[in-house]
Amino acid sequence: MTLFEKTKWVLGIVLVFLLVLTTNLIDRRNFRDVKASIEAIYADRLVAQDILFEIYKVINRKELVYSTQDPADLGDVVGADQERIATAVDRFAATRLTERETLLFNQLRENLTDLSGVEKDLPTGTASRREVIEAVHRVEETLDELTAIQMQEGRRQLLMGQEAISSSDLFTQLEIGALVILALGVQVIILYSPGSEQRRSVD
Repeated sequence: MTLFEKTKWVLGIVLVFLLVLTTNLIDRRNFRDVKASIEAIYADRLVAQDILFEIYKVINRKELVYSTQDPADLGDVVGADQERIATAVDRFAATRLTERETLLFNQLRENLTDLSGVEKDLPTGTASRREVIEAVHRVEETLDELTAIQMQEGRRQLLMGQEAISSSDLFTQLEIGALVILALGVQVIILYSPGSEQRRSVD
């Protein structure tokens, strides 16, 4: 095998290797994007939604209890609810928050602190049931806004995953076309012989 023939073979193999390497790197990037999107939807959206729902249940129960029971009998209930809310708040803080979520989450903490304060003042008569219910409503409004963000961000993450999948599909189609063109090019490189062309022109 002559040097020229060896060069043709090496060139053909290198072209195939470069194409396979390039497409593999693109596919790996798209796969990482899809994986990150799925993980974010679960860890930062579904889990966060569940935590918010847990807080919502406690707050709704508070509203019902303060509307129907004597404040003097609520000490044990309030203590247990505060502990559940504190645990849920800590879990929510561990999720990935957007800038808007961070602002609302800080607002939620302030509202919960205010609610806790009027709850403590209620049995002593320095706060009224109406003030407690108003504090509960402020917490519920903030929870509603945070819940809406979970839907928006979950939809955004889903769209990002779909874009990565669409991009991967497009590159798959391009890979097939490129492989066909490359296969033809490699055949031309390997089968082409300058010597035979010169002999044909002489004849």
